[in-house]
Amino acid sequence: MKQPENALLSLLECPRDHSNLRVEGKHLTCAWGHKFPVVNAVPVFLLPDQEQTIGSATESLKAAESEIGSPLYVNTLGISENHKRGVERDWILGSKVDPVVSYLIGATCGLGYVHLTGNLTTYPIPDIPIGSGDGELLLDVGSGWGRWSVSAARKGWRVIGIDPSLGAILAAKRAFHGMGLDLSFVCGDARFLPFKSEVFQCAFSYSVLQHFSESDAEVAIAELGRVLRHGGFAKIQMAHKGGLRSYVPRNNANSGFARVKYWSLSSMHDVFIKQIGPTKLLAEAFGGLGLLPEDRKYVSAKARLLISISRLLKKLSLFVHPLIRLADSVYVISVKQ
Repeated sequence: MKQPENALLSLLECPRDHSNLRVEGKHLTCAWGHKFPVVNAVPVFLLPDQEQTIGSATESLKAAESEIGSPLYVNTLGISENHKRGVERDWILGSKVDPVVSYLIGATCGLGYVHLTGNLTTYPIPDIPIGSGDGELLLDVGSGWGRWSVSAARKGWRVIGIDPSLGAILAAKRAFHGMGLDLSFVCGDARFLPFKSEVFQCAFSYSVLQHFSESDAEVAIAELGRVLRHGGFAKIQMAHKGGLRSYVPRNNANSGFARVKYWSLSSMHDVFIKQIGPTKLLAEAFGGLGLLPEDRKYVSAKARLLISISRLLKKLSLFVHPLIRLADSVYVISVKQ
């Protein structure tokens, strides 16, 4: 069983008691005897005695502990049975992109990529809205199949992605292996980060904490504050309840993903300033969630129009600050002092 690389191991600690970890057979073990399985060099830090935030986390735990599952770990992906069969078929037949990513793409960018499910030919990598990393550490929370992690690594960050889906994490490792990017991944829970305190310069997250309950989100935000260095910052996308098209969509039984939780601007500001430090809010999208300019060539004509309108309003909101009250999602930027 491959173990994590030493550079990653040096940053890890037990998410239960924050003690150091050592390699022990197919597990990482702390001084108090807590054990965490390792699958293809990916440590799995999900806690079975905690209520999970997403259904795929439960499946990831079962698969990691029992070593049951195909090399793709399709049972941990939270996708439909038809899509699972499609992943396994494409793996056998061969495909231009990783077959897991080709089916996970439908849950990326809101509903903008649904038509690409099973038909992906390139990886849509957005431009992460942060500056150059110069070798500093960045934590990608809810990294999924790795699109934001790759974007950050291309800007010179040393990136660690964390996600509760073991299948998605392993897909990211397969898809971007050999590209010369400084990328590592762990399977875990944002509420119980398996990292030492004050090691990251940046924490980034997109379309993740908006699916948590308010209490779980605050726990996760506090954990981000713990692992950030003094002077480091978090940039987190959150859904805003006052947006132009804000609404609560129905649960998706196939994905196991909880419905979006919309926050008021004041609630976001108060929680982040309490758990991390000085905080400001910037408009991220108008007219919907996940409207990224880089996605124009992949989405429908209607989505392209919304992206153009959103981009215009975002620029305008930098000068007409009250416009943020109409944004459907915002970036919350907090600096740890």
